[in-house]
Amino acid sequence: MLMDEAWATEYSVECPVPRDFAWQFWTDVNNWRLDSDIESIELRGPFAAGSRGVSNTRSTGRIEWRLVSVQPKTGAVLEIPVQGCCVQFRWRFDDLGERTRMTQRISLAGEGAVSLVSAIAPMLESNIPGGMKKLCEAMTKAAAQAC
Repeated sequence: MLMDEAWATEYSVECPVPRDFAWQFWTDVNNWRLDSDIESIELRGPFAAGSRGVSNTRSTGRIEWRLVSVQPKTGAVLEIPVQGCCVQFRWRFDDLGERTRMTQRISLAGEGAVSLVSAIAPMLESNIPGGMKKLCEAMTKAAAQAC
């Protein structure tokens, strides 16, 4: 966690797929294109701490990001530097047997964070529930097709 966090939000969804499946699906960054705003996405290297990626979105254009930490099957943290601050996306995958609770925590930190909160926090906060539900639906469909 960053020490000078200016804002954070968190949302969880339970998905009827085993954690191993959820993790495998989510770490294939091509599946992140479920977000209709993402035009393309590329991970340079393995899904591991230190690897970098680039997303091209319709709304904001090119976004460079970095995997800060990865705990296989349980979680990962990625960061995007933005105008003197950092947007951090912390994902957690909790094993509930044949179900998985996925939690995404988004935070803004750094010197420029306070000035950006009013500009981007409402958009992030309003998009997270729908995006996570869409991810769960796609995982459920993919798991059913894999059987």
